[in-house]
Parts: sequence; structure tokens; C-alpha cells
Amino acid sequence: MTIADWFSEPTNWVFLVLALVVAVSALRVVTSSNVVHSALFLVLALGGTAGLFLLLSAEFVAWVLVLVYIGAVIVLFLFGIMI
Repeated sequence: MTIADWFSEPTNWVFLVLALVVAVSALRVVTSSNVVHSALFLVLALGGTAGLFLLLSAEFVAWVLVLVYIGAVIVLFLFGIMI
């Protein structure tokens, strides 16, 4: 497979966009000085990871990641910050 063949597939473009979103948001999680912004970037990184799992046809793992991590852990984390 050549690089031209790789770029011709639309799934690879979606993967590239999701991978860049996850990488940039993960970098912002550890470099952000504001804790709330860091938590929101963590939500973005976990959402991108769920999208990558959906590309792999692992729907169960993607929904568990969304429900458990984004739905529960981040909400509790932000609730603890607001207290």
C-alpha cells in the first residue's frame, strides 16, 4: 500500500482527524494551568478515543468509555472542583 492509496480511503482521513484531536487535547490536559480546562480537554480526549474505538467496530468499548469515563468520572471530578 502506497501513501496515495492510504490517503484515498475516507476512513483514514477520519482516523487522522480523530488522532490529531486526541493528541492535541491530551497535550492540553497536562499543560493547562486551569483545572476546569484540563478536565474539559480530558473529555475531548476521551471522546476522540471513543471515536477511534468506533472506527475499529468496537461499539461496546466506545460506549463504556463514554458512559463510565465521560459520564461519571468527569462529572464527579468537576463536581469536586466546584465544591
